[in-house]
Amino acid sequence: MRSLGPRLEIAVSLTILMIGAAVVAAMHLTWPAPESPAMAYSVSSGESGMQQLKPFEINDISGAAVELRPGAEGERKVRLSNPNSVDIIVESLSAVPGQPLDATQQRVKECPAGVLTVVPLKDVVEIPAGGAVEVVMKVQVAQDVPDACAELVFPLTYSGRAKHG
Repeated sequence: MRSLGPRLEIAVSLTILMIGAAVVAAMHLTWPAPESPAMAYSVSSGESGMQQLKPFEINDISGAAVELRPGAEGERKVRLSNPNSVDIIVESLSAVPGQPLDATQQRVKECPAGVLTVVPLKDVVEIPAGGAVEVVMKVQVAQDVPDACAELVFPLTYSGRAKHG
């Protein structure tokens, strides 16, 4: 194989890098920004002089699944952990069901994600510095559950907002 020479190799390398950077920039400009990223924080403007908070952890520790009977209600037990050295107050916590998956982890389009609803947490929750708190979120199943929903798993995406305690 013939060498291009050091100057030409550098020029080719820089061209490839610039094209890659342009593609990445174009993707960021065209992708919509998420409305509420998972485990996001929002610190009010009145607290701008305070230290930056680390994201709190949200872990579903329920174990058992909610049975998908029409009109059924269930619960999800969620552990909220505070990695910060200060107390925090969780102001909001919600979960959005995703497209259900079968045993082979394939999406089942005949079963809409809207069959399942997770009621957002209404109460504020204080978590001590370095501590954890467990909360319960209510899950509701629609009255008209298609047969295609039997034995499926609904992925849940949790998100929340907190401030200094």
